Amino acid sequence: MSDTADLVVPVRRISSRGEHCFFGYYDIPAADAAGRHLCHRVRFRDRFPTPDDAAILGWMPLPHCADDPQTEIPFECFAETRAWNFQQGAMLQWLSSEPDTCLYNIFEGGQFGACRHNVRTGTRRRFPLPVANVSQDGTKALGINMARLFDFRPGYGYEDAPDPFTDVAAPNDDGIFLMDLITGDVRLSVSLAEIVDFLEKSGEKIAGHKVLVNHVTFNPSATRYLFLLRTFPKAPGAAWATFLLTADTAGGGLRNHPVWGLASHYHWRDDDGMLFYANATGADGLELMLISDGTDERRIIDRSFFRQDGHCSYSRDRRWILYDSYPDQDTMRPLQIYSLDRGEGFTLGRFRSESTTSKTTDLRCDLHPRWMPDDLSITFDSIHEGYRGVYWVDLRAIVGN
Repeated sequence: MSDTADLVVPVRRISSRGEHCFFGYYDIPAADAAGRHLCHRVRFRDRFPTPDDAAILGWMPLPHCADDPQTEIPFECFAETRAWNFQQGAMLQWLSSEPDTCLYNIFEGGQFGACRHNVRTGTRRRFPLPVANVSQDGTKALGINMARLFDFRPGYGYEDAPDPFTDVAAPNDDGIFLMDLITGDVRLSVSLAEIVDFLEKSGEKIAGHKVLVNHVTFNPSATRYLFLLRTFPKAPGAAWATFLLTADTAGGGLRNHPVWGLASHYHWRDDDGMLFYANATGADGLELMLISDGTDERRIIDRSFFRQDGHCSYSRDRRWILYDSYPDQDTMRPLQIYSLDRGEGFTLGRFRSESTTSKTTDLRCDLHPRWMPDDLSITFDSIHEGYRGVYWVDLRAIVGN
């Protein structure tokens, strides 16, 4: 079987041949205006990392269209971390608040934290909590319990330390934390206990369930954030329930957006619109839809094209949606793009994947396609050459029209 199929765009690997390299999630700033693309390099791909396994952090220059595609692109190493996983890495990302500076999670001295690192000067500053999301202006971060997340989904949390609230269904002292990336101050924005109490008063039957926050993301102006609260499965392999909520940055103004237990990937269109693959009405099943945070109004986005769950993200001009999905019957992962102006989408290419089991599913290599700063190119992670790699795609012939 071919490693790729249906390619309509040029694709170039920018990570080193034979090395296990990846960036991670689809909605994190992977490249800066200078064209430096961040990357994790690891020694294996077939097991979960242990506290002894470090990920090497570095960056690679994005290619130019005139470059020889056979030329190897250098990897510039600047740090390592033991707080990482295969889905979201170490939350490695560029910060818009300071030139040449990135942020990533760490585990040092028996404690989780985050590190702000200037890759030009080598200057480092430690913060007291690992980050789960950073505001677009680079001044604030949201944090969650990464040890609790590891117990729920090993591919998203960190194993290095145990959850201090493992026997508590909904702790008062755990939840979503707000961290100031200028002063380093941290406070609890909203607790798991408060969230469960709010949902109960909203009519949701959740009391007594062990819960956690799986994903959390600021809106563009960082005035509010959305988050997915999930219940721990009652037995191995059993399903969990998901609740979609939003709150203001202070932790107040909670809103419950009903998804009848099912919500997955998302992207903020603006301060009000949330693009979500979720249960739209409780009867029609999962759809890609735009949900208003203020009114809960919902609009389905082309159900004939978006038929499966995928990682969705808007281009900066909000004219395009970048998308991928899970392996088809030929074990190929589709990379897709959709024009909101024309109301049509198409496949950019398909890439060979590898089968997983219920125990190894979090080791999978999703494409996680990401817009580059110029909005004319993207990158994605893939394993179609037999190792994890980072790949670059020139989209000028498509989005430049």
